[in-house]
Amino acid sequence: MTEPIWSAGGAGGVTAVLDDLDAAAGALAAAADALDDAARALGVAAQVAGWTPARAPAAAGLLDAAAASSAEAVRLRELAATLRATALAYLEAEAEARRAVGLAGRLGEAGADWLGSLAWLNRTAALVAGGPAAMLLLGGPGLPPTTGLVGRDEAAGLLALAGDDYARIVAMLALVVHQAEAGEPPYRAVEPAPVLEDESPGSLEDVVGRLAWVHTQGGGTVAIETVRDGHGARHLVYVPGTEDWWVTSGNPADLEADLASVLGAMSDAARAVVDAVAAHRIGPDEPLLLAGHSQGGMVAMIAAAALADRYRVERVVTAGAPTGRIRLPPTVAALHLENTRDLVPGLDARANPDTPSRVTVSHDRRRSERADAPDGSRTVAEAHGFAGYAATARLVDEGVSASTEAWLDGARPLLTEARSTVTAYRPVTG
Repeated sequence: MTEPIWSAGGAGGVTAVLDDLDAAAGALAAAADALDDAARALGVAAQVAGWTPARAPAAAGLLDAAAASSAEAVRLRELAATLRATALAYLEAEAEARRAVGLAGRLGEAGADWLGSLAWLNRTAALVAGGPAAMLLLGGPGLPPTTGLVGRDEAAGLLALAGDDYARIVAMLALVVHQAEAGEPPYRAVEPAPVLEDESPGSLEDVVGRLAWVHTQGGGTVAIETVRDGHGARHLVYVPGTEDWWVTSGNPADLEADLASVLGAMSDAARAVVDAVAAHRIGPDEPLLLAGHSQGGMVAMIAAAALADRYRVERVVTAGAPTGRIRLPPTVAALHLENTRDLVPGLDARANPDTPSRVTVSHDRRRSERADAPDGSRTVAEAHGFAGYAATARLVDEGVSASTEAWLDGARPLLTEARSTVTAYRPVTG
């Protein structure tokens, strides 16, 4: 079995390929129509020529040309039909390729996780019975293995049962959380923290490493890394994931931002990114790449769309983020990394659009055959963690498909391993 990783969308994605095939089929059909018109015109000319005996040889030649034109039109229509059939076969093959794990294998994983979860419950009960000392000595029960039962696609399928009510339900939850957070200090602006000197990322794996770093900064901190050299200035913006699950702090990277972002709406977290870019005094012609993990991926998408009219936003990278409902201008090329065993990317109940400007990389990390796999993606935390997404990014750097290679080629000017400065922007509340 080859490594279970594939991509959809982008330069080599289904939509791009089907668009090319459909355009070619349409051009062939148009050429066939033109040949039919020519055949009719040649037939009329042959009849006119046949009225004069001296022109009989010319009339015969015209009839032969008319027949040849008509025959060629038939061949072009057959070729157009073949291209359309190829497009259909491509769709069917793409769907089959994504069924990398057979039903028997998934049932086996599900059974193993059921047994593992029962063992986890028994261990948890024993630790609870042992009291705080047992918890302290043994480090707690950890998380149960569940990714054989529920992952990205299963979560998306279950939530999709809500149909058109999904957005209404999420909006109602967002309103409830907003009201519960009424006593929190409101977000006002961002302020810069001390600047760090470093070396900018030279790969997608390095970008994911930066996201892991910004996660450690806390407080909803947004970081902007800038390279200035003989080629001008370029900037990479790192957006944190969810940091506040309660309703008592003013951290904008909170549950309210999760609920707003999954529908593509602005939040204080997205405003913090927009404000950080403005505070960084980025020129309108200086290219930007925005990146985020989990909530940060959604916020990066929303902020990129908001900034695209004023800045040269070129790229977005998301890891483990539900981004299927978020629109992005076609001028911005997005790369979405998704572990199929991570339920978080499925929480929007909608797959990412398959367009030439958006590439989705799906990686079944539980079935990874790589020796450098940092985890088994058997628990929710493992499947959603930075280590697994860094490993997926490493595979993309090595080459997954024509779409990922084209995306990386376009991102090369932003991934240069040059001396850089990193400025952290911390949200100000109150």
